Amino acid sequence: MNDSSTFPAPQQSANPDATQPQTAVALDKTLIEQQSTAQAAYKIASRCETGAVRERNEDACLIFTTEAGGHFPLTPLGLYVVADGMGGHMDGHLASSTATRVAADHLLQHVMLPLLRNGAPPEDDALQAAMQAAVQAAHQAVYESNPAGDGGTTLTAALVVGQRLFLAHVGDSRAYWLVNGRLEALTNDHSLVQRLQDVGQLTAEEAHRYQYRNVLLRALGQEDELKVDTAVRNLPASGKLLVCSDGLWGFIGANTLERIMLQPTSPQNIINQLYEAAMASGGYDNITGIVVEFSL
Repeated sequence: MNDSSTFPAPQQSANPDATQPQTAVALDKTLIEQQSTAQAAYKIASRCETGAVRERNEDACLIFTTEAGGHFPLTPLGLYVVADGMGGHMDGHLASSTATRVAADHLLQHVMLPLLRNGAPPEDDALQAAMQAAVQAAHQAVYESNPAGDGGTTLTAALVVGQRLFLAHVGDSRAYWLVNGRLEALTNDHSLVQRLQDVGQLTAEEAHRYQYRNVLLRALGQEDELKVDTAVRNLPASGKLLVCSDGLWGFIGANTLERIMLQPTSPQNIINQLYEAAMASGGYDNITGIVVEFSL
């Protein structure tokens, strides 16, 4: 489904004597006015912690949002990325940091800068392609930094553009949304334990205790060609997003996770409670989460 329109050529100034820097771009006022006139609101909080046991934090996260007021508000944009370096491998912390930064750099170049220049976002197909390319660029950067294949990382990225949510995902970090009083996972884990559940060889309860529950079937930085899951969703008028590593969701039961996310409190209080719940369950892994409350 494609809700966007191609941005027309910039209009010429009504004053032929007016001069502008060559980098300035005239905005199409009609198109921008047809976008939402309401000011979008985001409240965001995150934690990226070592946990109770690990000596080094192999998780990484990145947050980027834009806000612009005035008669012609900028299309709301937010980027929320979580990566979990592969535990037990050399330089997992470098892999996760590289992946988040390279993916964000690609999206800034191909989504944010065109938005600033043109006043309107790219179409859905172009945004999905940009998400796919961003993860592939991150994958290549992680592999080139350690071609022996001894490093790797998950990567889950959520990009909000206006009222559209674009997802790109590899591994077992997760994205959730809370809408209409229900918490729903938006990603599927690329792990051995999830595959065994999918084919009916493990129950959810057995999976929680499974010896090889941390074995990934897909990760950035490995030799094999990478397949990236992407998806597009329409955001409701209000709700919450959660992007997190398995050090958070893996130590909190689904009911507890939903109960905490449902609380009518600030994202900072929510992420603090999620962190404390993971720590109360042992905190055996690094713990990372980004909570976004949105009103569009």
